[in-house]
Amino acid sequence: MMASNQEPSQFKVLIAGGSLVGLGLALAFERAGVNYELFEKGDFAPQLGASVGLHPHTIRILEQLGVWKDIEDQIVPLQDRNHYDEKGYCFEESHVIARIQDVLKRPIVFVERCKALEVLHNHVKDKSKIHAQTAVVGYEETADCVTITTENGEQHQGSILIGADGIHSKVRKLMADKISVTDQALAKEINEAFISEYNCIFAVSRNGTEGQQFLPDAMVHNVYYDGYSVIAAAGVPGLVFWFLFVKSESLTRTPNCPRFTDDDAEAYIEKYGNAAVGPSYTVKDLWNARVKATMVPLEEGVIKQWSHNRVVLMGDAVHKATINPGLGGNLGYEGIARFTNGLVPLLKETPSPSLKQLTDVFDKYVAGQKPRAHTVVNTSGQITRYEAQQSWGLRFASRYVVPWVSDGLKAKLYAAFSNGGPWLAYLPLPARDSEGLKLPN
Repeated sequence: MMASNQEPSQFKVLIAGGSLVGLGLALAFERAGVNYELFEKGDFAPQLGASVGLHPHTIRILEQLGVWKDIEDQIVPLQDRNHYDEKGYCFEESHVIARIQDVLKRPIVFVERCKALEVLHNHVKDKSKIHAQTAVVGYEETADCVTITTENGEQHQGSILIGADGIHSKVRKLMADKISVTDQALAKEINEAFISEYNCIFAVSRNGTEGQQFLPDAMVHNVYYDGYSVIAAAGVPGLVFWFLFVKSESLTRTPNCPRFTDDDAEAYIEKYGNAAVGPSYTVKDLWNARVKATMVPLEEGVIKQWSHNRVVLMGDAVHKATINPGLGGNLGYEGIARFTNGLVPLLKETPSPSLKQLTDVFDKYVAGQKPRAHTVVNTSGQITRYEAQQSWGLRFASRYVVPWVSDGLKAKLYAAFSNGGPWLAYLPLPARDSEGLKLPN
């Protein structure tokens, strides 16, 4: 059954996935006046035990979309970071996060993912364009359009389909199935693109009791053990976001990466719960104070092909990084900027672009985003292994090399990376940004 609100003569973007990237795309298209419709298999802003780190180059995009102030009101910008060894000795007191804010004029923050999603959802003006509990289960293409089928049997027609539906992307699987008709080897590469070598419990907990916090607001604690590590960050008043990273006994590959239950998480806490995180608290203390918690494998990788005909993938559907430095979600927003910076001006010049013109937009997006994705995925993976002391060399570097590098130099290196992130070229830059700022490719 074709949905009644179709406008087949008008260019329309269909978006599968309503998490951070999907809702970010919705806002970007709405601000640009591009017709779209979004389909999310679950609810918007689900109450999952997750947080998201937002970095300065992403905050700039959120400012352009008009949503940053509502997020900023909920957080405490991170400032300091203490690094501990397995004996509880603090071998590095770092102020690099504060130095980064001084250099870039924007902070690094943690926020509850559900709160960030709630803000994004609230800022969508036309809620009739976004559909919860409406999973995309199939699609078919013609020379002029793509038609999706949802789980309730409805069909929706559009000009392109964006798969922003996460690491377990249905659209990616459907695209690989189409490709397999002519290239089974490529389809196999797409389906098996991600590996998992580390597992993670990520959680939100109450930050101790009044007068007895686990760690001060704006503080991050890192503790390094052999084969595992823990990060705790106090980025929201009264809450602490924390992560237990553990090297798995075996490396797995999609689609066979493990799925974990609450019992699996409990078993990890039984094994690692006595590990100290900061000066006066343990993993078990954080666990007992938890509000929400989830255990997942840490997939990592970049798929080989990102688009096919009228379908293009974005966010975790194409690149997945381990979460230690908190760059994965930010990479997704870079993708939003790179893609819409190509599509929006094309639609202004050519309201009904050809498949060739759309393919050029897809190719330019991939050419700009893919090298950045490899950098983020590789760097994140190295940091995960560095913090879990996976080799003697990494252990030596963490204790005797990195602490001696000045916060100023670290901030400068990070700023060079952050400044390589794009922004929305079709929307005004915030006043704090230099007029001479040059948009990266």
